[in-house]
Amino acid sequence: MRRKSSFHPPPAANMAVDSAMELLFLDTFKHPSAEQSSHIDVVRFPCVVYINEVRVIPPGVRAHSSLPDNRAYGETSPHTFQLDLFFNNVSKPSAPVFDRLGSLEYDENTSIIFRPNSKVNTDGLVLRGWYNCLTLAIYGSVDRVISHDRDSPPPPPPPPPPPQPQPNLKRNTKHADGEKEDQFNGSPPRPQPRGPRTPPGPPPPDDDEDDPMPLPVSGDKEEDTSHREDYFEPISPDRNSVPQEGQYSDEGEVEEEQQEEGDDDEDDVDVEEEEDEDEDDRHTVDSIPEEEEDDEEEEGEEDEEGEGDDGYEQISSDEDGIADLERETFKYPNFDVEYTAEDLASVPPMTYDPYDRELVPLLHFSCPYKTTFEIEISRMKDQGPDKENSGAIEASVKLTELLDLYQEDRGAKWVTALEEIPSLIIKGLSYLHLKNTKQDSLDQLVDWTMQALNLQVALRQPIALNVRQLKAGTKLVCSLAECGAQGVMGLLQAGVIHGLLELLFADHVSSSLKLNAFKALDSVISMTEGMEAFLRGRQNEKSGYQKLLELILLDQTVRVVTAGSAILQKCHFYEILSEIKRLGDHLAEKTSSVPNHGEPDHDTDTGLERTNLEYENEVEASMDMDLLESSNISEGEIEKLINLLEEVFHLMETAPHTMIQPPVKSFPTMARITGPPERDDPYPILFRYLHSHHFLELVTLLLSIPVTSAHPGVLQAIKDVLKFLAQSQKGLLFFMSEYEATNLLIRALCHLYDQDEEESLQSDGVIDDAFALWLQDSTQTLQCITELFSHFQRCTASEETDHSDLLGTLHNLYLITFNPVGRSAVGHVFSLEKNLQSLITLMEYYSKEALGDSKSKKSVAYNYACILILVVVQSSSDVQMLEQHAASLLKLCKADENNAKLQELGKWLEPLKNLRFEINCIPNLIEYVKQNIDNLMTPEGVGLTTALRVLCNVACSPPTVEGQQKDLKWNLAVIQLFSAEGMDTFIRVLQKLNSILTQPWRLHVNMGTTLHRVTTISMARCTLTLLKTMLTELLRGGSFEFKDMRVPSALVTLHMLLCSIPLSGRLDSDEQKIQNDIIDILLTFTQGVNEKLTISEETLANNTWSLMLKEVLSSILKVPEGFFSGLILLSELLPLPLPMQTTQVIEPHDISVALNTRKLWSMHLHVQAKLLQEIVRSFSGTTCQPIQHMLRRICVQLCDLASPTALLIMRTVLDLIVEDLQSTSEDKEKQYTSQTTRLLALLDALASHKACKLAILHLINGTIKGDERYAEIFQDLLALVRSPGDSVIHQQCVEYITSILQSLCDQDIALILPNSSEGSVSELEQLSNSLPNKELMISICDCLLAMLANSESSYNCLLTCVRTMMFLAEHDYGLFHLKRRMAEMKLFEMIQATCCSVSQIEIEDITETIHLSQCIILGNA
Repeated sequence: MRRKSSFHPPPAANMAVDSAMELLFLDTFKHPSAEQSSHIDVVRFPCVVYINEVRVIPPGVRAHSSLPDNRAYGETSPHTFQLDLFFNNVSKPSAPVFDRLGSLEYDENTSIIFRPNSKVNTDGLVLRGWYNCLTLAIYGSVDRVISHDRDSPPPPPPPPPPPQPQPNLKRNTKHADGEKEDQFNGSPPRPQPRGPRTPPGPPPPDDDEDDPMPLPVSGDKEEDTSHREDYFEPISPDRNSVPQEGQYSDEGEVEEEQQEEGDDDEDDVDVEEEEDEDEDDRHTVDSIPEEEEDDEEEEGEEDEEGEGDDGYEQISSDEDGIADLERETFKYPNFDVEYTAEDLASVPPMTYDPYDRELVPLLHFSCPYKTTFEIEISRMKDQGPDKENSGAIEASVKLTELLDLYQEDRGAKWVTALEEIPSLIIKGLSYLHLKNTKQDSLDQLVDWTMQALNLQVALRQPIALNVRQLKAGTKLVCSLAECGAQGVMGLLQAGVIHGLLELLFADHVSSSLKLNAFKALDSVISMTEGMEAFLRGRQNEKSGYQKLLELILLDQTVRVVTAGSAILQKCHFYEILSEIKRLGDHLAEKTSSVPNHGEPDHDTDTGLERTNLEYENEVEASMDMDLLESSNISEGEIEKLINLLEEVFHLMETAPHTMIQPPVKSFPTMARITGPPERDDPYPILFRYLHSHHFLELVTLLLSIPVTSAHPGVLQAIKDVLKFLAQSQKGLLFFMSEYEATNLLIRALCHLYDQDEEESLQSDGVIDDAFALWLQDSTQTLQCITELFSHFQRCTASEETDHSDLLGTLHNLYLITFNPVGRSAVGHVFSLEKNLQSLITLMEYYSKEALGDSKSKKSVAYNYACILILVVVQSSSDVQMLEQHAASLLKLCKADENNAKLQELGKWLEPLKNLRFEINCIPNLIEYVKQNIDNLMTPEGVGLTTALRVLCNVACSPPTVEGQQKDLKWNLAVIQLFSAEGMDTFIRVLQKLNSILTQPWRLHVNMGTTLHRVTTISMARCTLTLLKTMLTELLRGGSFEFKDMRVPSALVTLHMLLCSIPLSGRLDSDEQKIQNDIIDILLTFTQGVNEKLTISEETLANNTWSLMLKEVLSSILKVPEGFFSGLILLSELLPLPLPMQTTQVIEPHDISVALNTRKLWSMHLHVQAKLLQEIVRSFSGTTCQPIQHMLRRICVQLCDLASPTALLIMRTVLDLIVEDLQSTSEDKEKQYTSQTTRLLALLDALASHKACKLAILHLINGTIKGDERYAEIFQDLLALVRSPGDSVIHQQCVEYITSILQSLCDQDIALILPNSSEGSVSELEQLSNSLPNKELMISICDCLLAMLANSESSYNCLLTCVRTMMFLAEHDYGLFHLKRRMAEMKLFEMIQATCCSVSQIEIEDITETIHLSQCIILGNA
């Protein structure tokens, strides 16, 4: 319901207040209710006003002398209550909530006036209190000047029309009114040209009151319109707010609009232009969510009775609002408020555009490549000298005492002091560094270190003490290297590298001591200064790298070699980065000379501006060509750059296993049973190297150069490196620490993404899977997390629960989750390390125990945290996050049983109650899965997804990388899976999932909401991973067989449902991973075959491989909906055609394994010959192009395996042609149908592949019994070419046959080529294996010459015939048959016939004929 006050404010001289104030508002809010409860009302002003005073009018007191009696008296009740006031701070346009104005302890006898501490500049007030009726008067002044000059959110609107001279402000039209209301009240604006869609806004502006409702404007429509010029309307969000005089009607307003249209046309135009510009560049979302107005009147009383606690409704993270908007069923609220252009520009928006948000300097977290010493100094500087640093002071005092105590003594006590110093350096030396600028302490420590590493000094020590001295010296080197560049430079100047290498080359040094020396050397080169010194070396001396290489080539133990190899790997990484930097600088220099084709010269006369799109396109194309030509970047440089980037990715991926120093007590074996993971983290050092080489700036440069940004190989290599960095917390912090370079990098990536979206291109680079947006959302999410942690550090003791900055951060996170890419990014970032603790801390701070039941439920921040944690748990598959925080989350869920979101979260975390994330938990989790299979994909069964994720983490080993030790605990985990009946359970999960997805899939319905899709994909991937782990372990040795065909049957169905018909036209990354997992599981069935299972045909047909293959082949023709999916599966399972495309030389052993695998495939396929023939027969006549393409692809793969399968496939195709051509009776003329055309097209496509061509030549020779019909049908096809015919089908058949003849006569389509790597092959041997025999060649030459002599032949046929004859004229064998058959026809007469047979002489035809003549003449010579 909507009401409007109908009073007209009197002149200021008649007021009972200061002459500088006006009566801005006066009206009564009524909330009839049986019991007293808290209510919220809103007062909105159409322009900015200054509020000086707020009065609550007691009952019976006359409010104003100029009002009629029925409205002149106050009606406030009860007699006393507290009234809280909030205002919209127009100076903070992006603030998500109203600021607190103050509180009035209302007492009708003593306290009715509230005056703010200072003038408040606002355009809206929110009133909150435990009242049933409130009569309110607001005094102040209208901002008539500043509202024109005040800054508005970007982009600024066009200047408004000049104000009228009269004292009362002129109202604008209805158009401006409606647009203003939509922005303020959160109506979803038009979709933006870029960026994620922004949903309706978050929960209410404050922390502990009623559910927010839509904001109807209250007032009466029966008053005279002449009094509508300067009143300000009250707004109440309560559904039961009662109008004072009657129902609102739209009819009177329609007439009023028609009367005002003529006067305000110009204002309408201005507002429309302003709206267009404003909405094109920002997304405005209010902080009060909308509801449909139709439900207000129907559900008002029921809601009041049912909501006794008057709590805010839960924030909904569902995407129903977006779906309604897309279906155009979203009902926009209709308001009746008019605004001027200035008012519209001054609306405080709640915006989130990721393209407008940039990274800022890193907060809370430390820079990932800084040393602990540098971090400690930064912490002390931030705390200030006055803060208590007792630990640092004690460490500094003790360090100073040790340095002063043993100035000359070099005995046992000195060695003991050396062993104590490393633990004191970080805190003690950092404190001394801040307090004392002298470097005496550092210089003395460096001197002690070099003496400790000196073998001559050590030999003077007693036995055992000398070893302690050397080890203490190496540890002291590691500690001083942590002091950053200053410490490393001191060590380098003292010759630490030379000292360590002397220790390594010395005789009779134990391996453990060498490992300590290697660790010290590794710490020195971890700084860029140390690495440069190690690689460069001194004058006329070998570098440290060369000396280390000589050491490794000597007879050393395996532990020493492993430690030295780790240092060499770091050196290689550093050198590769240096080479990339050099190459990047070289490319920048080459492209810097490109002429500037920037903005064209603009004529001073704007009327002469060029607007022709064709001209602009031509200019842009010429600019691209100029850039390509002037860049002078060779393909070799591009390939080198790609190889370097790929090597960087490979080294970073294997760094945890190849670049760390092994523990002293470890041994580098291939496998291990127990033991902690590697202790050292190599990535801070690698990030330091990346930072010193300006890697992110180089990547941005490569994405900005047209030649490299358009190269798919460069884009893919860059994407691999950036995506690897973004997968870890330290990698994201590296992006954040390099925030300026990261902003430019993301801008360049998004430019490529937007460009491809505009051009609707499908590229294979960084932008193919929205990686640019994902990286952007990930960095923005981590920035929000840093803001949350920083807020807790600053405002822990704040009394205000919902701080505006805190809510702004949470709201930004909330908006990111409304995009699927953003949702994935939020889930990923919050699952890293302890990022989720920021939300858990927030919930604990705002929980019932801290604030009480009512306030915790009303807290907006609390509701935000609930939703975000739920989104993270739903979206993330990271189980380590659940392991850390499951107990805290379950405790929060149990503490607030009335919160729907927390109860849903409790369902997701249900399997984790009292769970230890170890191998022993596998039986309990599988039992939980068994009990809840019937609830799969239901709200009650969401815990299944969590259980499967935990099982994957506990039982499945991570992907292995080069250099990684195999942990045998995963073998024990697989045994636990089998003992707990995991195989049967997981098969049932897949079957249940298939049964749920089948019906929507058949109706062409998508996978539902983002949550539904995420759950489906996660459940499928986890189940497939578990099955693959179990089957791989079971069948790997070939000792066991697995004949449960439920697995391939379920996999085939799952592939059909999830991977066969992608909505985008191609599989996204998740769907591609599912398809890869399905293929891998099916291929594990091929591992369980040993020699005993291939002895006889019976054992061959019943082994694991054949049974799987039979299931897949049977499924292809089982149902029509599975045709395409089955063909894709079969094609993915079959080996690729030869030759193998590799970048490296294949070892002989690998070649033998590959050939043996192809033979085994051929053997098992030959057993299923009937099914293969049925598939080819069934699909040979299809007109569906995707199925045609897949059939041809499969036929080529089958023919390429071995000769038996090639003959089987080609015999089937030729049989189909024989049946089609012999279907008509002999006495009737043969009728060629479209089926004949499709069969010949299939044969033509296959004949162009070498294996298929040789099978065709073998069959049409007719030398084997039973193949005579193929020789006859080939002659029939040649006769078809010579026969006259005018039909389109006949001409198509002739064209296909001539193309087949061209492939048969092409000597380059052969399995053996003259330049083959297998050895030298004579030309005659090569021709005999690639061309038809003599009888067939004679027939083919006759057919070709007859085609040339036929004046009715089409141009395409003639051109194909001439090119075929050119192939034959290239060698003596073909030239002999051509000359022999051309004896009866003169060559130039044929040329004349050829040229005259077409209406227009084709230059290409004449050229080909002349080339043929040249070949023949040269052959005669």
